[in-house]
Amino acid sequence: PPVIEGAALQSIVAAFNGGFRSKDAQGGFYSEGIEAVPLRDGAASVVIDQAGHVQVGAWGRDVSMTSEIEAVLQNLTLIVDGGEVDPAINRNDTSAWGATLDGQIAVARSGVGVTADGAMVYVAGPALSARSLADSLRRAGAVRALTLDINPTWVTFNFYDHPDPVDPASVTGYKLYPEMERPAERYLTPESRDFFTISLY
Repeated sequence: PPVIEGAALQSIVAAFNGGFRSKDAQGGFYSEGIEAVPLRDGAASVVIDQAGHVQVGAWGRDVSMTSEIEAVLQNLTLIVDGGEVDPAINRNDTSAWGATLDGQIAVARSGVGVTADGAMVYVAGPALSARSLADSLRRAGAVRALTLDINPTWVTFNFYDHPDPVDPASVTGYKLYPEMERPAERYLTPESRDFFTISLY
């Protein structure tokens, strides 16, 4: 659903933005047995299996459809691959890796990747170029990574605390960094864009 609610509130610890709108992502979307937008070979893909494990890779090369797949989000192509930044990423780009607000080079950007041992890495900042986003993901240990949404309206990562031990569904949100434009309660109310959640069970 487009909001964290009900039983999900009791286990939620974080949520963060998804990728571009489907018309801009140059890739597809699959969830719970439904391919809402066709998946594209070669597209950078975040893949979640039924046990909640996350993988990032090029569709058809590193990751592909199996009976265990729960969800797939595709967004452009990998910006980090084999532990190296895509050399095609221009430091001054304002459109190839997402159209930036007012044509600025350094804008709010986000991305996600996986390390060699399978850990997930999320990077976001208020003033990143496409290149500095990719460099940051690589320095954080990502061996494969993709860009997620960009521009200040859409880049959001919130942590959630459960301050009342008697009521675990009582949740307080905190922003990853103060400059994030949307409120810390984003995703706790109905949301128009796709997003990821992280829960502890």
